[in-house]
Amino acid sequence: MKNLVKKVVMIAGIAIISAGSLFAQKSGVFKSFADFTSGKMEYGIDCATEKHKIRLNEFLGKDFITVVHEGKPYNLKKNEIWGYQLCDDKIVRFQDNEHYPVADKGILWIYTKQTVKGAGYRGGTKTITTYYFSKGGDNGILELTPLNLKASFPDNHVLHDAIDAQFKSSSSLSEYDKFHKQYKINHFLESQGIK
Repeated sequence: MKNLVKKVVMIAGIAIISAGSLFAQKSGVFKSFADFTSGKMEYGIDCATEKHKIRLNEFLGKDFITVVHEGKPYNLKKNEIWGYQLCDDKIVRFQDNEHYPVADKGILWIYTKQTVKGAGYRGGTKTITTYYFSKGGDNGILELTPLNLKASFPDNHVLHDAIDAQFKSSSSLSEYDKFHKQYKINHFLESQGIK
């Protein structure tokens, strides 16, 4: 009996260690969507044991990101990479030298982009969030509007009518469903049988 208990404890310990290594947080750059889906990273690290930096160079207006990997900087053209993943599991995609943080992955991938607008001569600023989407992670990124959404399903006129009935404005398309833990548009498309 003691041997059986020892074996069970040992197997459980190995399973826990294996599960931990399967879900270890990683960070790095993906050259393509195929690399993303297969987990193939350039300049990848294990976040538990290594560190690096990924800079967008957004404020400098550069067409490349800078990855500081093993103490050396590498400049990668934004139009030559699909995106990157950070240690906190945030994923950022690129299109036309613009970056799009991924907010949800479902039937539609939802992206958010924040811009800061000045409030005029009285000072102050306002942050505006614009929502975008793509059908899956490898299609073009479009602004999340009813017209763009319907154009992504061009032959499904029943779906077009259902979108018009369910979502009265562009802002309602970007609402998050806390109960289902996804954006309402993805839950809606699933309920319509869209794949």
